[in-house]
Amino acid sequence: MRIALVIISLLYSTTTLACECLWQGPFKAVYSDADLVVYGKVERSQGNGFDLSINEVIQGSEYREQIRIWGKKDNLCRPEASEFPPGSQWIMALKRIDNPPEDAFNPFKANISFGRQDDFSLSSCGVYWLAVNEARVSGNILGGSRWQYLDPKKTPVIMPVFQAWLQKILPDEALAEAARPQSEARKLLNETKIFLWEDQRNLLPEPEQESDEQFGPVRPNLRSGLPAEKPQETIAEPSVNDLD
Repeated sequence: MRIALVIISLLYSTTTLACECLWQGPFKAVYSDADLVVYGKVERSQGNGFDLSINEVIQGSEYREQIRIWGKKDNLCRPEASEFPPGSQWIMALKRIDNPPEDAFNPFKANISFGRQDDFSLSSCGVYWLAVNEARVSGNILGGSRWQYLDPKKTPVIMPVFQAWLQKILPDEALAEAARPQSEARKLLNETKIFLWEDQRNLLPEPEQESDEQFGPVRPNLRSGLPAEKPQETIAEPSVNDLD
């Protein structure tokens, strides 16, 4: 009887602490509604929170160079903080914590918290985070199955292509093509093309050097205040032999 009660209580607690939310979709479907979209690096992690150093603010505004992000707690629909180890880099679409509840902080569990005022939370109800490794972005940016955050069949997208898509310079079709599964030969060819393109883009044409005598400004005569006359070409007098 006692064992049955324990099992029932465990099942009840698991049910009550389960996260319930509707799947919001891939990164494209969720990032525009976020309070802050950033690219950064995890510096440290403790309990259900971690600190992220911001490399770039993609959307929104934030004056701090480092922010605290809170993950899973009880039945909150958030990912486990352990999924974001120190040293890892991410693009995250975050919600700012405003007016946290009175029980946000438990003094008996100092490392577990709902979050502090003006900290940020990360939702697990969509693709709210994308992994970045060696300047390549991984994750379901445009589409994917429900509750699928990463499709291992897709090719990571290089950061310049992802940024161009965010700025609406590249359409969805171009990003989808970049993420399409590639053979090793095609991947090497594309990386070579990208390298040559970036190298060519960084080359600036050198300014043409003009002749000072032909296009130089006329220097004024400081004594008379009038423009100095250009030196006259010296014409050699004809010699006797020339007159013959």
